[in-house]
Amino acid sequence: MFSSLLKKQMMRAGFLLLVSSFLIPSPAQAAPIETVKVSLDAAGGDLPPAVEKRVVSSISSIGNRVFVGKEENLFALNSSAYDKVLADIINRVVIGYVVSDLSVNYGRDTSIHVTLQPVGQIIRHVDTEIDYGGLSPEAARYVAEDTADVPSLMENLLIGLPVDSVGWAESVSQSAGRDLLSQILPEFQANFEVESGENTKVKIYLIPQGKIVRSSRLTFEKTTVPRLLMLRAAEETESALSSLRGLPVEFVTRHSSRIASDMNEILQKDSFIRKYGIATDTTLVSGETAELQVNALTDHWVIRTEVWLDAGREGDKNTAVEGMLGHYIGKHDTLFGEARFYPGPMDWNVYGGFTHQFGSFMDLGYKYDFVDSASHIFGTVPIGNKFALRYDRDFRERNNEFGFSYKIHNYITLEYVYNDEDGKWLRLIANL
Repeated sequence: MFSSLLKKQMMRAGFLLLVSSFLIPSPAQAAPIETVKVSLDAAGGDLPPAVEKRVVSSISSIGNRVFVGKEENLFALNSSAYDKVLADIINRVVIGYVVSDLSVNYGRDTSIHVTLQPVGQIIRHVDTEIDYGGLSPEAARYVAEDTADVPSLMENLLIGLPVDSVGWAESVSQSAGRDLLSQILPEFQANFEVESGENTKVKIYLIPQGKIVRSSRLTFEKTTVPRLLMLRAAEETESALSSLRGLPVEFVTRHSSRIASDMNEILQKDSFIRKYGIATDTTLVSGETAELQVNALTDHWVIRTEVWLDAGREGDKNTAVEGMLGHYIGKHDTLFGEARFYPGPMDWNVYGGFTHQFGSFMDLGYKYDFVDSASHIFGTVPIGNKFALRYDRDFRERNNEFGFSYKIHNYITLEYVYNDEDGKWLRLIANL
């Protein structure tokens, strides 16, 4: 519409220019117009910046088509006629305003100053509503925190505009609004609906872009208490974590620290964790599967319980229940007692010993079996978050045992075991 309207007015201006070129002699040294600069003000108040930018752009486009490349004297000698044509074009293009004053200073660098007067009703209030689509209330809360200033920004964009101009300026509100939302929420596409009036209503629909979170899980990385005792806390946290589904992965990445902190607060509210002063910290690894990595550690004690089930091993010790109680004696050293029970036929091993932790690289230790009167050295080397290598040396039997384990789940680990005496087998470990 703007293009066809502008063409008609350009034809009118061109006709006037043609007539002028025949009636008015052109000085020998007349200079052609090279640039057109537009300045703007509005009677009764300032235009919103985005609207002012569009109006200036429209008038500049008109000025460039009419003036640039033409001799300045052609216009200067018939300025009143051209000012009238120019004002008429602007009145037709800029809906909701009329030109109350217009002045043109012709020259190689021509300047146009326009004063606009709004007509009709003025937008006095803007009600902005944001639709978060299918996001859960918890996920929408994170997005809402980012968009908290959007209603006031839309007010700054629209208040003061004539109501009649909104049909023309709707594209301004949408393009400016999208630019605004792209800075605040680069992970979403924003679509706008504008219902104009003195009380204008703006509805913004947010659509996630790129990869989205489709699933989630909680993983215990390091624990010094039995995981079953934290089962209720883990289930509540996993339920909250599942609310992230549908969010863009990049959004979750940008807010990972905040989300991890919120998940940690849920853990800390659990009665068992609070009662025994268990320190928890969380790290969120974003992706199509959002993973919350949890450490749950005590200051003084280490408690571990496991159940083993061996497959492919000959002998009568294919099932075992093991419990360990340890106490820190420094930042990296632990004294412990360990008991291993074999239910059929019933047998026991009871150990006492210590371990030293070499950062996150390796654990080395010594333990003594009081039942078999045997000394052991042992070590564990973690490989990432899922895998680990284990070694145990029985000095009494002169026997070496190696294990390579993979953590399937928080509570289940699969280990491939090789023993000098018994050969190789698979061990399923329930991490209780």
